[in-house]
Amino acid sequence: MLFLYITALLECTQLGIKNNKLIMKILSICGSPRQGNSETILIELQKLFKSKNIDNEIILLREKNIERCHGCIEFCNHRKVCRLNDDMQEIIDKMVEADAYVFISPNYFQMPTGLFKDFIDRSNIIFHRTDADLKNKKIIVISVGSDPPEDSTVCANNIANNYCRYIGKVVGIKTFQTHSELGGHLDDAFTSGQNPTIKDDLQSLTNLMI
Repeated sequence: MLFLYITALLECTQLGIKNNKLIMKILSICGSPRQGNSETILIELQKLFKSKNIDNEIILLREKNIERCHGCIEFCNHRKVCRLNDDMQEIIDKMVEADAYVFISPNYFQMPTGLFKDFIDRSNIIFHRTDADLKNKKIIVISVGSDPPEDSTVCANNIANNYCRYIGKVVGIKTFQTHSELGGHLDDAFTSGQNPTIKDDLQSLTNLMI
């Protein structure tokens, strides 16, 4: 009887470990030059990922030392490494390890921020990594801004069509309207009423990653 009890207990424990096992690793990259709605949205997504046993790390590009690309393509193609020794090397390693990405940027003239564009240019080196299985990585692209919604849509599509199609497969594109964050409204995307379905939208994006 005791043997059967111990066996059942072990099976339940193993099942619990299996059920709590992280099913994937997602890397979120924020291109905003300041704290605001982009970061707040990623934090909310992170909570949703956690509820699905998904590991999620958020990288704030504004906190990283990333030089602009020097255009030394010959060096990259020959050496298969970037000659610039900064935080981008660590980010590339994390991109290789991740199963999926979330990219978010404010809309600047229908384009991502200069900070995010620097990241895009420097990430070119990932194509020389033989351990980077890019074709199977899922990607979500989000753009936020106070301009007309169609402008943010162009921004998000520029990221998806001109960058993401080379490093994985885009499974979701979403834009959110915001006011200026200068008054300290860091969660304006959630509280202003401009995005009444934002929580449902983020839940839908989460489900697309699974």
